[in-house]
Amino acid sequence: MKTLIIILFVLQAQMLFAQHSSNQMEFRKKAVRTPRYREEVNPSYDRFSGDTQLKNIDENNSNNADANTMTLKCSAMMNVKADSYLAIFNLTQMGNTGKEADEIIAKRTQPFIESLKALGIAASDVYVDMIYLIPIYNYEVEKKLFSKTYNEVPKGFEMQKNLHIRFKEANLIDDIVTLAAVNEIYDLVTVEYFVRNSQAPYDTLRNRAVKYLAGNAKRFEKLGLKLDGEFRILSEKSEVSYPEGQYTDYDAFVSQSLEAARDKTVTTIRKPKTVAYNKLSYESFDIVINPEFLEPVVQYTYEVRVSYTLDKEKLEPKNHYFIVDNNGALKELQIK
Repeated sequence: MKTLIIILFVLQAQMLFAQHSSNQMEFRKKAVRTPRYREEVNPSYDRFSGDTQLKNIDENNSNNADANTMTLKCSAMMNVKADSYLAIFNLTQMGNTGKEADEIIAKRTQPFIESLKALGIAASDVYVDMIYLIPIYNYEVEKKLFSKTYNEVPKGFEMQKNLHIRFKEANLIDDIVTLAAVNEIYDLVTVEYFVRNSQAPYDTLRNRAVKYLAGNAKRFEKLGLKLDGEFRILSEKSEVSYPEGQYTDYDAFVSQSLEAARDKTVTTIRKPKTVAYNKLSYESFDIVINPEFLEPVVQYTYEVRVSYTLDKEKLEPKNHYFIVDNNGALKELQIK
């Protein structure tokens, strides 16, 4: 009688899977511990459209506590030149009556508005904003036989107005300020920036972020980790920073020690603050569109996190059974 010898081999798939998982987690731990690195790209070229500066940061690709989930993150920024600007000047005037204060302000503003036409700024681009008209009080001494009484009495009026000027070229602000000074208008309150289509930058950032995440997913595939399961967007965050809120000041001087002038008279002088435009840093962004600019710009930012749910069947360990027939051939048993 022929005896059929059946040998069942149970491949140690669990051990292999554990080793694979260990290697994978070790890679992820190294990615967290390794200092971030930057892939510098010429601002005139990038892998997508030619106007983006990129850097890859492996720290942005993280895992949740669930072993079957991986989360990828992308932070993007876009610098956008404003379409129009608004300069706001403040005027404060006192007069014996409210009418007198208003007439004096008009003598300053009307010639100024007329002179703006030479810069291409029409009267329709200028708005006079009335702020307040309040009485000014002073103290008057009322003499009595044994005492003095101080009474508040109106001595005039104070009027304040703001002058709004809309213009389209950033370099016009210098000429506007000069014309304002000629007409005794000195207080430039702020210059605001406007982008006509504010949704367009966010659409561009969203598309670039999706391409960036898709590229990272392919990069992980080369490492043996396929993100081909279901995915969902965990969060989206968008913000915008305008130049008027990005100016910072500092002291541009060094004070000398009083030891050197101990026997001398020290006279201090006024030291003005130095103010400069301080853009958002590029350090924490994976994508920066239009990184180079000359004039202050509006900076749009967008961040997205995407979670991939990996195929559990491909990740779970499986036992494989084989049979050796009389001829010594090894065949796998298909066991469901």
